[in-house]
Parts: sequence; structure tokens; C-alpha cells
Amino acid sequence: MDGLVCREATPEDVHDILKVRNAIFPPLTPQQWFADPSMTCSIAYLDGQPVGAIPLSVREFQVAPGVCVQAAFENAVGTREDMRGKGIGTAVIAAAREFLRGRCDDLMVYRGAERSDGYRFYVKSGHRDLLFLRPMVLAEPQRTEVDASVEGMDAVVSLQPQMLACFETTYGAFSGFPKRHATYWQQQLRSQIYEVLPQETFLIRHPAQGPLRAYVLVARRTRDDQRDHLTIMEAAGLSAEHTRYALLALGDFAAREAVSIRTLTSAEDPLQALLRELGYVEHLRTTMIMGQPLAPAELFTKVCTDLALLDELKIDFWAPFADGTLHEGPNAKREITLEGKDEVIYRLLNRRLDIEAAIRTEWLTIRNGTPEAVERLAAALPYAPWVYHHLDYI
Repeated sequence: MDGLVCREATPEDVHDILKVRNAIFPPLTPQQWFADPSMTCSIAYLDGQPVGAIPLSVREFQVAPGVCVQAAFENAVGTREDMRGKGIGTAVIAAAREFLRGRCDDLMVYRGAERSDGYRFYVKSGHRDLLFLRPMVLAEPQRTEVDASVEGMDAVVSLQPQMLACFETTYGAFSGFPKRHATYWQQQLRSQIYEVLPQETFLIRHPAQGPLRAYVLVARRTRDDQRDHLTIMEAAGLSAEHTRYALLALGDFAAREAVSIRTLTSAEDPLQALLRELGYVEHLRTTMIMGQPLAPAELFTKVCTDLALLDELKIDFWAPFADGTLHEGPNAKREITLEGKDEVIYRLLNRRLDIEAAIRTEWLTIRNGTPEAVERLAAALPYAPWVYHHLDYI
């Protein structure tokens, strides 16, 4: 399109960013925008006027235990109403890929509604599904007497180190979330989404006094039409039994408030079986994490557990989106090519592919592969189970 310029926004562009964004989403102020140092933005100008913007939150994202990448999460994506359907959104994402390359490993987004135009837009712009999530709902919580208490934000702030210990115990073998640290909860609950979508935040802690053994972080939106349910933001404990007590206490709190409870879980969520036991009902999947790699070879090196396993291999890839070399060992004697659809290669690069199972079912094929090469590749890139915490949403 003649006159269209897409680039990374500068601080001086903040009013143009918000002009586009605030016409579509609940408004942010410039002060709220600058309060989050993780934010950048890809912006489109047509003849000098802002017509599209994609805010991006750069996060340290854990793709496997002990392995983190830099992921830029898209949010509040928008194009000026009279300019939609003209390819501006696709051009803005293409610009983001260029200016983020070298600073970020993945472009990611939390997305829902697989049959929608919005979902198709992300597929068209190169994103593929990395994790699927389904709602689980407890429609009629029951009163249960448990040694627990319901606290607010002050407790969240003061208990963060103990919450971190509970989180690492429950999710130490899992990934799919921003890396946790001792002040993560306070930081995240003050991020932009909670400015534009205000909520009441509750911490269900077990036991009521003494060292924390388990917690459930829950929220209730303040809008009148959204106050009929609580949303589980995150739950963790030092043992499954402790976590069970905290979830029972949440049910008691919800029963007293006469509201239902909702959460989103993945197939590998370690709490899913417990939620079923407590009466939560599963619904059809609604949400996913989508992503696309920005520099496949660099990402391969970052997520590989042990490059020495691949010392004698040159590893190329071929997919509809691109082809190239992922790795060349210093003593390479065999050249292999990994062949797969975009989503297969994307999953492999984010530790979301069981390589041996994918080969057996022909989701992944290998030119010039041998059993030994496959064994080494699978050992270097073992599958990592992912879980989702609604606290992380943006």
C-alpha cells in the first residue's frame, strides 16, 4: 500500500499508539503505558497518520525446566476501523518480526475462538498453536470447613517468597509460563491489563496461620455483568493434599459469595485430576497459546539440552514457511533434514514436540535419518509439558 510505513514505535509515538488502541479497547493513559518497561509496539502510519498498532510485552518465557527464551507477547492488536481488511495488521506483524529479531526468540499471543476471523488473522500472519486450553467450571460450590483464610493484595505482597516455594514444588517439572521470581505476583497484578480490566483479587491461603502450605489466587471482575463467578488465576502447594485443602477453601468462599468458579487448564496440568475430583466440569477448548519463531537456528541452540549430543550432525529443516540450517556440529559427518508442517517445526523449536512419536506418526519426517541420529535428536530436545496460569494473561 503506497504511503504505508510500519516500524517500532518510539516514546514520542505514545499518543499515536493510544489513539489507535483506545478507540478499540478500554483506554490506557500515557502514564499507564510508560509504567510497564517491558512494553514496545509495532505501529503503522499511512500518509503520516496512525492506522494500526500492536503492543508487545517482552517476557522471559520458560519453554522447558531451566530453559527460558525471550518472547514478545502481542496484545490489544488493532487497526483503525475504516482501514481494516487492507493488510495493515499483517504488515505490522511483519515489521515486528524484523525489529524484534536479535532481541526476541518468539512472537507469541494468547488467543481464543478458533473459528473466528481474529484467529484466522494470526494463522495468516504465521502463528501456530503451541498449547490448547479448556475451561473447567464448578457451577455450585459447596461449603466446607477448612483451615484456611481469605486475604487480599497485602497478603499476596508479603507472602510472595512462600508462594514461589509452593509454585516451584507444583510446577517445577512444567513450563509454558513467564519465569517466576520472588516479586512476580506483585509485578503482574500491577500490569496494564489489570488497569483496564479492574478486579478484586483474593488469596486463599492454607493454613490460615503460620507457614504457607498452599494457595489459590483468584479474581472477580468489578463489572456488574462479570461478578457472578470467580476466576482461578493460579494455584499451587507444597503437596497435592495441601493444594486440595486450598481448593476446598476456595469452594467454601465461592459458596458463601453465591458465585461459580472458572479456570483454564491444559491436558498436562498437574491439578486437572484434582479439579475433576472436586466436581469441576470440562468444556470444549476455547483458548490457546500461539507463536512463531523469529530466528530458528538461534532458538534451536538456546533450547537444546546438550549440543554435544549433536556434535557429528548437520541439521537442516524444511517447512512451508522456510528452510535452512538449524545446527552444524563441529565434527559433522551426517547431514539430515527435518521435514514438517510449520506447526511441527514451531513445536520442535519450543520443546513442544515428542520427536520419536512425531516420526512414528509421520508428523515429522527426516531425510537421511538413522535410528542413532533420531535418538540423539530426541535426547537433545526432549518434550516439555506446558501449563497455563491465568495470572499471566495479557
